Amino acid sequence: MQNTRRNSHSASVATVGIMVFFPMLCLGLPSLRSFGLAPFQSGATSAGTTDSAHQHDPLQQEIASWIRKLGAESYSTRLQAQSELERIGVRALDQLHQASFDPDPQIASQARYLVQSNQFNWAWESDPPRVRRILSLYTAAALHEKSGFINQLNQLENDEGLNALCRLVRYETQGCLAKLAALHVMRGKPNVGQTASERLELVATLLDGSRSSASRWVLEQTANPHEFQLDRWLEIINRETNLLQSKSMETSVEILNELRQWAVQQIPKTDTSRSQALELARTIPESFKSMGVQREQQLLEFAQWALTVNLPELVQEQHDSLRSALQDPRFGYLLAESWGQQGNAELAQKVAERTSDRISVTSRGEPAIQEKDPKNQLNPQLELLFARNASQAFERSTLAEYLIRRGQFPWAETELRKALKDQEDAAELATIINLTQLSQLMHELERDDEAAASIEKFAKRFENEPLFRTQVSEQSGDSLVSNYYLFQGNDYARNEQPEKARDCFLKAIELSQENVDALIGLYRLPETDEQKNQRKTLQKQITLSLRSEIDARERELKRDNPRALATEQRALANQMNTLAWLMTNTEGNLDEALFFSRKACSLENSRAAYLDTLAHCYASLKRYREAAEQQRRAVALDPFQPSLQKALALFESKAAEQQESPQ
Repeated sequence: MQNTRRNSHSASVATVGIMVFFPMLCLGLPSLRSFGLAPFQSGATSAGTTDSAHQHDPLQQEIASWIRKLGAESYSTRLQAQSELERIGVRALDQLHQASFDPDPQIASQARYLVQSNQFNWAWESDPPRVRRILSLYTAAALHEKSGFINQLNQLENDEGLNALCRLVRYETQGCLAKLAALHVMRGKPNVGQTASERLELVATLLDGSRSSASRWVLEQTANPHEFQLDRWLEIINRETNLLQSKSMETSVEILNELRQWAVQQIPKTDTSRSQALELARTIPESFKSMGVQREQQLLEFAQWALTVNLPELVQEQHDSLRSALQDPRFGYLLAESWGQQGNAELAQKVAERTSDRISVTSRGEPAIQEKDPKNQLNPQLELLFARNASQAFERSTLAEYLIRRGQFPWAETELRKALKDQEDAAELATIINLTQLSQLMHELERDDEAAASIEKFAKRFENEPLFRTQVSEQSGDSLVSNYYLFQGNDYARNEQPEKARDCFLKAIELSQENVDALIGLYRLPETDEQKNQRKTLQKQITLSLRSEIDARERELKRDNPRALATEQRALANQMNTLAWLMTNTEGNLDEALFFSRKACSLENSRAAYLDTLAHCYASLKRYREAAEQQRRAVALDPFQPSLQKALALFESKAAEQQESPQ
């Protein structure tokens, strides 16, 4: 909102009060009771009179003094008071809220204006640099952009944004923004080495004395940390529902649904309370009916959430109510997952198989529409062309990626193998993408022999047919065939055939020097002095090449070309992560590896693979507590990846041992 500060010396006190007060009503200024405040009665204590808590706080005494001067006869004094209160910032808001109901109409109207104008600087000198940067952007942002910066504060590691989030909960006058911050605080988890009780005590201290609705949510949680008061939270949810129905600016559909979801997650899943959780959760999809094209995505996210909180019945209920589920195979797989979660593996598999055949099903797994009449089927040639259609292959690839993220590896494998049927050695981009996904999935599941086998037909054509190589993108072809030899080498190494493994790893490096996992595989094999020297020479060459590319990209970024910025940052982060991974898994400088890994994570902070590298860097330095902390973040981003879970278990075990027997 723009600052509509008065600049006319001739404006009378009464006129100013009218000019300022009525815009506040139109803008939906939070009502007196929405802040839990009682109106000042005639003769009530004015805003300038400090209570006993304020009498010993110099800053609050100063704030009270400037608030009294908002009612001064001199225009210049009033203007100075307004400027000083804006300088003090959000720490003046508690007293300004009270002053909004001062018996002096001039003080009350000016206080209302200052509260609503939101011209305060949210960043404090005590904030960490990253928090100050985000809050500075928040201060200057348009209203519809501010929630993005609140989410950024929540994403900072080690709860670094907690103080700022509590500040927004306490002082932000836009109810939706304050409540979004409150939900982030309520969902937050303690840092490593901090107990849940310690975090709750800190939050309660930061919000002590605040009476905003958002603050009351958080304080309600801190007051009863060990016992969830469902009746109390249902009252809060009902009040929020009434606000929404009255079209209040203090809430939104999104805030109400997130509050409901949070409450459902707090309800203990005992036999008695589980029905209450279901009853509350069933109220959420009602709000999706008016969302138009967004409804399908909202229901998809709702179904995923229902499985996360172990309420699979909700998926089955929503599946039958949504016609578009018949066209979106993701709903079919979520339905299969819901039956698996209820212990019915046979029905889960039946639903998954029909979904992979693109047969729409009811919630009980029966065909939802009549299957094709054999008389009306396409002829076999047209069916084959349809199966080989590139869009179908890409669709299955995207779906497989979705299933992998959900940990449904067998179903993802089925999708990829169907996409590759009769296309394993085609010179198509879709083939390369699906082969890459399938082989990486097999590798992640420690099935390197099958990973190599999936690429073999493509690799043989690529190596033996020059025309085929010209049809395939050389770089992507080299990379895929390099992985073919990497996976073969891994399988030979696992079966104690080091010389065969060595030949494969060397071939993989010859095809793509970026395949540092092959170099790491070489490092782990037993080697003669000659082989060791050969491997070290290769490692030096690859390390120098990566350093050169990193330097070049950093120079490019300094040119500040907006078009290239995002692409260059991603490429730079990838190269730094690659170099860090190579150094920490071989004979590199471990401190330097940590430096590059941390820089990669700062450029791309939501990549599980980069956080995994960072965790391994800490572990190689025997800093196991920090390794476990970063690995937890990686697992949170990609919770079903076996290698991430395995590494987390190892680092947590090492951290516990280190704590028990410090050196």
